[in-house]
Amino acid sequence: MLDKLQQIEATPTVSRYFAKLYYKAIKNTNRYAEHRSEQVRHFVFGFETSFGAYFSNAHSNYLSGKKVTGSWQDYYQSDTLNELQYQFMGMNAHINGDMHKGLIDTYTYDTLKKYKHELLRFQKSLNIFYDSVYASTFIYPRLRKIHRLTLGLDRLAGRKMILHWRRRQIHMALLYYQNPVRYARRFIRLQQLIHQWDRRIIDLFK
Repeated sequence: MLDKLQQIEATPTVSRYFAKLYYKAIKNTNRYAEHRSEQVRHFVFGFETSFGAYFSNAHSNYLSGKKVTGSWQDYYQSDTLNELQYQFMGMNAHINGDMHKGLIDTYTYDTLKKYKHELLRFQKSLNIFYDSVYASTFIYPRLRKIHRLTLGLDRLAGRKMILHWRRRQIHMALLYYQNPVRYARRFIRLQQLIHQWDRRIIDLFK
């Protein structure tokens, strides 16, 4: 997956912005996984492949002129946004939209139940990754003002947002097996939330 992301990052497309971010996130995750058991590493690395395929497929559809739908629809609707907008929209599509689909594609209910807490333990690694993105927002005067007014609490709010997204995605994956009808309703609502977040991101990071 890392090689694929480097290839995408080298292209003159909007995909390069999230590919750059995603590459760093995987490197952080891999460093954390090195200190976990062999079973946990197998779980995480097996999941990475199916998880990353959603972004890779969206990029391929974009290149071939096909309509991009689902979590990545807003990301590929315009090629005039700035890097920060693409990065946060990519995180929204990837973490808030695709994570549970990657889990469902790869693992059974029993496996997800067994390792769901391991997924949340990776939050510490993701916090480091998020903080690096947070630091890049200081170039925007409007965001600097928010940082100053909140005394940096907006950084903690962002961390909690990512954690909330990941918890919901794990719940969605388990719900898929437990109650498919309820899952279908939640999935429709989730798609609406993703679009709402995309609109907020575009407005906030102008």
